[in-house]
Amino acid sequence: MERGAAATAAGLAVHYAAFYLLGVPLWTEVIGEWIMARTPNTYSVWLLAELGAWAKPFALTGGLAALGLVLTLGALFAGWRALAFVGLGSFVYRGVFGYAGLWESWTFWLPAMLILVAAPRAPMPAAGGRRVALQALMGGATVAVAGESYWRDERLARRAAKPQRLWPFVMPEESFGAGWVRKAVTQIGQHYTMSKNSVDPAIDPETWALRITVDGREIARVRYAQLLQIPRERRYVTLRCVSNTLKSDLMGTAEWSGFPLSQIVDRAGIPAGVVEAAFIGVDGHGDSLPIQYAFSREVLLAVGMNGETLNRAHGFPVRLLCPRYYGFKHVKWLGEIAFVSMPYFGTWPKMGYTKEPVVKIASYIDKARRDGNKIQVGGVSYAGSRGIQAVEVRVGGGAWQAASMENPLSEYTWTRWIATLEGPEGEAVVEARAQDGTGAWQLETETPLFPGGVGGPTLRKVSI
Repeated sequence: MERGAAATAAGLAVHYAAFYLLGVPLWTEVIGEWIMARTPNTYSVWLLAELGAWAKPFALTGGLAALGLVLTLGALFAGWRALAFVGLGSFVYRGVFGYAGLWESWTFWLPAMLILVAAPRAPMPAAGGRRVALQALMGGATVAVAGESYWRDERLARRAAKPQRLWPFVMPEESFGAGWVRKAVTQIGQHYTMSKNSVDPAIDPETWALRITVDGREIARVRYAQLLQIPRERRYVTLRCVSNTLKSDLMGTAEWSGFPLSQIVDRAGIPAGVVEAAFIGVDGHGDSLPIQYAFSREVLLAVGMNGETLNRAHGFPVRLLCPRYYGFKHVKWLGEIAFVSMPYFGTWPKMGYTKEPVVKIASYIDKARRDGNKIQVGGVSYAGSRGIQAVEVRVGGGAWQAASMENPLSEYTWTRWIATLEGPEGEAVVEARAQDGTGAWQLETETPLFPGGVGGPTLRKVSI
């Protein structure tokens, strides 16, 4: 174990130096992001809620553990056998975790293997100074990896472009629900954010440009200052994350400012063989839309949110809004719009998620409280761009009753509702269901979250 720990520490030291000096991708981040993307949603949502800003740095320690495992096992061998084992492991890891660069990969593996071979093989004593030293080395590496990620994220946050006033935004007046339902518009700091990254990008608007390509050939390049000169429209849009379980509420509504794709690309100039428009972020995350939908009025390239230019967390300088779909289609930090003649498989479809993640009908009970034999209930329902035409609630498995609905802020937002029910004393289960604009009702039985988002009933318990 001593040799494996020493080799891991040496490899990390050289590898992180190469990251800062040469920009090579970090193994710990590649593996950590792989782990985050595949962590069951129930646990990932819980970890984000409990650990906050430390959740993603914590995932990177899983990358460190994976690297240390190969080197610790390699330390069981001597000479060329140790090198062969670790070399094979490095190539297996490249395939499994998708580490792209070959020489970049060896900025970790080569120094680690040199230490592995050079360090003497000696049995670990049951106790003593060497064991304490080993524990200190492993613990120090773990803290260093997590701490570096946290520190780098904080440093980039301080350097990121600060939001600027873009239009005079005023929160809508709150006259509906009297405290029984959330606000119609979510404040920027309270709007959910999700990404695949351990550390999100911080883009310099002076050097950034949005590339427009057709099958890899660049046809245009648009600077940030040019984007801000394009005529914009404002609209309210709700975003809902595909990671939602039936009990989580990763959803938010904002007023966005942006423009349709046709404002920067003339569709008449796109070759007839193009089937999709791929939207690719500078962080490598991308996804695509059918060409017809990409040019529809429903899709917006947003540069502002609630009166300000986008902040770093929400995708500065420009992001995609496509309210038909779950959040992973709403690509942030756009760097390229690629018109392609072959289907494009983005980050999540490559992992088996559907290419058509249409938002399922969902409701959420914000508040349910008993007052005598009456139960007051308030909540929201959402079905993407299909809208909501009816909401019903019931208590204790009784008859469904129509809820009072507020007119939504737009055809792309959630619908808020309230209801008063009569119910038995003691604990009772309140249910809500919604009907979308096509006439379909919210599912009554739960469906798997993977590969297209969870569907199912909305429940909440209330008691005296």
